[in-house]
Order: sequence, then C-alpha cells, then structure tokens
Amino acid sequence: KDVVFHYPGQSVPAVNHLSFAIEPGEHVGIIGAVGSGKTTLERLLLNLYVPDSGSVQIDGTDVRQIDPGDLRRCVGAVQQSPQLFYGTVRENITMGHETAPDRAVLRAAELSGVMEFLRDSQHGLDTQVGERGEALSGGQRQSVAIARALLYDPRVLILDEPTASMDPASENRLRKRLEILCEGKTTILITHKGSMLGLVDKLILIDRGRLVAFGPKDEVIAKLQARQYGTAAENTEI
Repeated sequence: KDVVFHYPGQSVPAVNHLSFAIEPGEHVGIIGAVGSGKTTLERLLLNLYVPDSGSVQIDGTDVRQIDPGDLRRCVGAVQQSPQLFYGTVRENITMGHETAPDRAVLRAAELSGVMEFLRDSQHGLDTQVGERGEALSGGQRQSVAIARALLYDPRVLILDEPTASMDPASENRLRKRLEILCEGKTTILITHKGSMLGLVDKLILIDRGRLVAFGPKDEVIAKLQARQYGTAAENTEI
C-alpha cells in the first residue's frame, strides 16, 4: 500500500508509491522492462527489503510484524537464481527447518519433480548436490528450490523467473507442473516470458517502479501493446 523504496545512495526510487491488492487464490503475473522494479517488488513482498514508506500486508498484517518463520510457512518463494549449498538434496529442501517431518519433505519433493530426477539415484534424497548445487542441472536446481518453497504447503507462492535457467523442454515440464501446484494458492509470477503467462489470470505492469496497469491479462497485454513495450503473443518475451 503506497510503497516507496530507494536503494542506498540513489535519489530515484526503485519503487514509487506502488499500491495494489491481490485477493486470496488469484494468480497474478508481474511484468515490465528490465530494471522496472519487478525483483525489488518481490524482495519487498518477502520482507527482505523494508519500504521507506507505505506497507506490505498479508491479510491486513504488515509483513514486518510477522515472525520470519511464520512468514516462510505462509509464503513460499522461488527466486531467479536459487541458492543451494554443499550438502544433500534433503538438506537443501529443509534449509532452516531441519526438523521438518519426512512426509512433508517427501511430499514437496514429489510435487516439485525432485523425485523424478532422483529416481535412478541409489541415495535418493541423500544425494549430494555439490558446491552451490553444481552436481545438478539448472532445471534440477530449480526443482529443489520449488520443493523448498512447498515444504510447509504455503498459501502464497511467489515465483521470480522460475524457468530462467531452463531449456525449452525443461521449461515446458515445469510449466505443466506449476499449473497443478498453483491450484488453490495465491500465486505471484514475475516473468519476462510470454510462454509463462498461461499460469496467470491477471497482470501487473510496472515501469520505473510505478504501476502502469493492473487487471485481467488480456486487458493489460493490450495496454502493453499500446505503450509499445512488446507483443501480446504468448510465445515471445516481454
């Protein structure tokens, strides 16, 4: 609500009096040019950045007043470049929540596709991922990050360029999986790929930290065309 945020030393706000409300269960995409403020907005939603003014709220409560552990259970996030550490797949899924029940870990691994690529591994969830996850492909690392986000079956999913490191075949598989995972969840998708917009019903268009449009997908894409940002075709980049 009316959020303003500056990066240190910058006079121009990265987010400038931004206001919108997403209803429970809605699937909303956030689009805009490079540097428009999309990822900054994601970090504000996750309370990784604190607004200079205004507030980010979940169910009417300022995220700054929510315990970080409770926030993680409520909001699952998959960032553009997921951070994995040296250890097992299981340890990377449960990061910060090592006491998570085995059934929750297995459920998240199944839903995210992790068990699919571990099927032929004799170590299963105890397979080593290597330094920074280098033993896994980009798509496999993303699957682990999604499993981490799903661990506590959050009501809200925030996906920042979830297919950024994937080839077209892997992207297609993940998109189909996300169609199922996002059912019944409030979903916020940050993307520049038109091919991912089938996951959302509404779009937020931002430019230089300001809200340009927010509404049904087709209406916002039409406005996007009118502003000459790009094309409405869902097989192109935004």
